[in-house]
Amino acid sequence: MRHDVIRTMLGAAAVAAVVGLAACLAPRETEADERFLNLAPDVEYVGDATCATCHEELYASYQTHGMAQSLYPLTPENAVEDFSGVEVRHEPTGFVYTARREGDRFVQEEVRVGLDGTRDHRLVREMTYVVGSGSAARTYLAEENGRLYELPLTWYTQADGGAGAWGLSPGYLEQNARFDRTIPDRCMACHNGVSEPVPFADGKFAELASGIGCESCHGPGALHVEARSASERAPDSVDVTIVNPKWLSLDLRLDVCQQCHLNGEVSVLREGESAYSYRPGRPLSAHRAVFALEGDDPNRVSVISHADRMRASACFQESASMDCVTCHDPHEGFREKPDAYFNDTCRSCHAPEELGASMPTPALREQHGPTANCFSCHMPTVSADDVPHASFTDHKVRVVRDDAIAGQATSGTLRPYFEADREGGVEEGMAYVIYARQGGGPEAFRRGVSLLEERLAERPEAGEAQYLLGYARLQTGRAQAAIEPLRRALEAGENPERLNALAQAYEQTGRPASEAAALYRRALEIQPAAADVRVNYGRLLEAGGQLAEAVGQYREAIEEEPWLAQAHVLLGGALAKAGDTGGAVEALREAVRLEPSQADALTNLGVLVAQGGDVAQAGRLFRRAVEADPQNADAQANLALYWLNEGRPQEALERAQQALALDPQQGTAIQVLEVLRQAAG
Repeated sequence: MRHDVIRTMLGAAAVAAVVGLAACLAPRETEADERFLNLAPDVEYVGDATCATCHEELYASYQTHGMAQSLYPLTPENAVEDFSGVEVRHEPTGFVYTARREGDRFVQEEVRVGLDGTRDHRLVREMTYVVGSGSAARTYLAEENGRLYELPLTWYTQADGGAGAWGLSPGYLEQNARFDRTIPDRCMACHNGVSEPVPFADGKFAELASGIGCESCHGPGALHVEARSASERAPDSVDVTIVNPKWLSLDLRLDVCQQCHLNGEVSVLREGESAYSYRPGRPLSAHRAVFALEGDDPNRVSVISHADRMRASACFQESASMDCVTCHDPHEGFREKPDAYFNDTCRSCHAPEELGASMPTPALREQHGPTANCFSCHMPTVSADDVPHASFTDHKVRVVRDDAIAGQATSGTLRPYFEADREGGVEEGMAYVIYARQGGGPEAFRRGVSLLEERLAERPEAGEAQYLLGYARLQTGRAQAAIEPLRRALEAGENPERLNALAQAYEQTGRPASEAAALYRRALEIQPAAADVRVNYGRLLEAGGQLAEAVGQYREAIEEEPWLAQAHVLLGGALAKAGDTGGAVEALREAVRLEPSQADALTNLGVLVAQGGDVAQAGRLFRRAVEADPQNADAQANLALYWLNEGRPQEALERAQQALALDPQQGTAIQVLEVLRQAAG
């Protein structure tokens, strides 16, 4: 049973993108362009509809751009997928997924076939939103009580020769998150326009934008609207009430695009920053630190490596002004444009006659004639390594030889992208802790802890770094050592995440339950929607014999997050203790419906079903519990008791012995062995 429920904001993304960051080409450090008044944090966003009232033509043109179509509701009018019932199987877990249409709504179904050949599980989730313009893929989100969850199936539009095909969503083959992968603020900040997240409830939104909007590139517009409503024209040639990226320096212009088109193995928000706090006109390096893995192949291409690949181009390095909008008009779509749309840009610097004349052979001179398609050779289409069935234009303009797009990073050493992070700040230690949580392993935890212990001496006020130090110590079994940095994190600023972690450290070190309870209550005062915190608080109350109060916490957690299986498991156990067998069975059945491999739920449900007289059903549940988790001593012991009652002593003996090997104090297993000893006696 999972007891260490810690919800962190560690940059888990719906798509885990890895980019080969070229250290020698990292941007120069620069300052914010303070001319623009809407960089001030108190300037509010107004939304695209307000922008459209004065910029109608630009707004209409922008609707053809893929960025404007980055997130939208799935409807019968915009559905392009094959809903004929094609099955996609996740082999490691045995779950099978199907997307289908039900009237005017669309759903994804998850089923599983048990060892006996019968279907033992079925879940259905509605496909509420589409993420992605569809040029490469369309991924889907379900919404439940304001929370967004990524769904397991993606429609890959380039698959099957361009006909499209269903496949597992990026990252799901390696780790099947099923219907439980929430969409954090960090992901939504790039996959959509400026939305309104619920504070301290990552993945829950009070209001959603529809597509990446005007203010993502121009910054908040309230000041501009106020000024231009009073006077149609700005007093100077540069309207300082809103950022127009064309007036920014080259590095700041690139940062506007790189806020979403640059990523690394780990991205760390600076102290005091949030997912939505970056504003065009500020240097991106002031908003976050970015780290790649040492040894990463510099020729790897990911979904969002465009800007960094461009930086590696001779065209960029030898130009004083080349940037993303040199080739891309950000206000109009380009997917349907003819080849000349891009080739004319190339020819503005490389005149075909002069270029052809410079070629050493007739064949090359012919290839570089006036009608040549420049980008098909010098910016080839390649497969991205982080999204299956998808190819993208490689934005490193070059003479293509044998620099294959391949390779994997193996060192486990993180390398900073921005110059400021090469001087050894706390962000590097934070990055290792985040990388460890993402699967980097115990060595990354150790390295992160070591770096944070060293560097926090100079920056003890860095609250998030203190939190991550405490979190890492807690995760590596050093609960007592976690207390001090977690306390310092709370001194820097209270939030439910930090309060929750300190409460768990208090529990694990045997401090009075009242101290942990006070922390859980404070966390829930700040954010009542923190269902994981509520589960932990309920568990603490239950351990202290306060069953009614614990049941209340579990029920509130379920009301907030109905898909949180652990809350149903704990509710079932608490109701059983309180004598409410019917309520306990109902809660445990829901837990098993949500998580068919939850061994505790299966075991406890089996016990209650057996007490109700359905011994055969109980036996099936006990067998499923052992199948789900052979290391669960309670499951093994209850199956032993079932075999004993069924008159199969050898099977009972084997299961009882396994249970005691896992837990020498397992009471049911001890009783089974005693009965078997007496019977043999």
